[in-house]
Amino acid sequence: MKKKLLSLFLGIITVLSLTVAVSATINVPSRSSNTSWVEDYANVIESATESYIQQRSQLLADNYKACIVIVTVDFVQGNIEDYAYAIFNNWALGDKDLNNGVLILMSVGDDDYYMMIGRGLVDDFPTSEMRLILDDYLEPYFAVQNYDFGAKAVFDATYDYMLYSVYGYNGNTNPSGNGTSQATHTDLFTFLSSLIVLIFCVIIVMTIIRSLARPSRRYYEPGVYYTRPRYRTYRSPYTYTPPVYSPNSTTYNSNSYNSSSSHSSSSSSSSSSSSSYSSGLRSTGTGTSHGGSTRGTGVGRRH
Repeated sequence: MKKKLLSLFLGIITVLSLTVAVSATINVPSRSSNTSWVEDYANVIESATESYIQQRSQLLADNYKACIVIVTVDFVQGNIEDYAYAIFNNWALGDKDLNNGVLILMSVGDDDYYMMIGRGLVDDFPTSEMRLILDDYLEPYFAVQNYDFGAKAVFDATYDYMLYSVYGYNGNTNPSGNGTSQATHTDLFTFLSSLIVLIFCVIIVMTIIRSLARPSRRYYEPGVYYTRPRYRTYRSPYTYTPPVYSPNSTTYNSNSYNSSSSHSSSSSSSSSSSSSYSSGLRSTGTGTSHGGSTRGTGVGRRH
């Protein structure tokens, strides 16, 4: 087990050392200034487009300390991912604490491009969204070598995603520089205050309405009523009567006998009907319950 951990650690160290070595051997061009957001070394972007990108990216930097940098070159050294990595780290794109820089590299001679984001944007700017932006806004123009239109289109798409999806800009001015719009917090506080006031007003109005709609109470002396119960004797016709013996006759009273026999017959029929009814019942039961500067990720052109 210790050997496996040691080999894994050595492998990680080797990969990191190779990455640093590759980055160190790449000659990165010098940047005009720390506030230059367009570096057109291949000379394929119009001046009007450069001014447009420069102005909007500066707004992003002023309000959120983020940046979108467009770089065009004729050829790259090594592969385009290592070249983008070298530019990203040597230029220290984005804020050093937030690591929220974005690099869009276009290699005209290699017919390739690459987008790389800072480590601080990895959770909010997934590679699927980067791929979608590159495929929809850069590839159509890059394929026909219209690099100027491609640079403007991919910048606009990236700028809008950063502004609205990453930083949640809602169209109000005075955003703060920490990546959270101050106007958003103010609007939220105003909304909650208004909601609380509205709830209190509704409670007061409902209380007034209920007090007005409630009838006035009138108290009366309660009346006392007493009805004397009436008692009566009730005898069922099916009550069994024993035969009466007449001393002057040797027979029983036939009326008494007939009433008893009819009682027994009705009892038998009642029991039979009761048994037939009970035999037709079914038990339903109770039932059952049914229960800064360090790069993060990047996406290149499809080949």
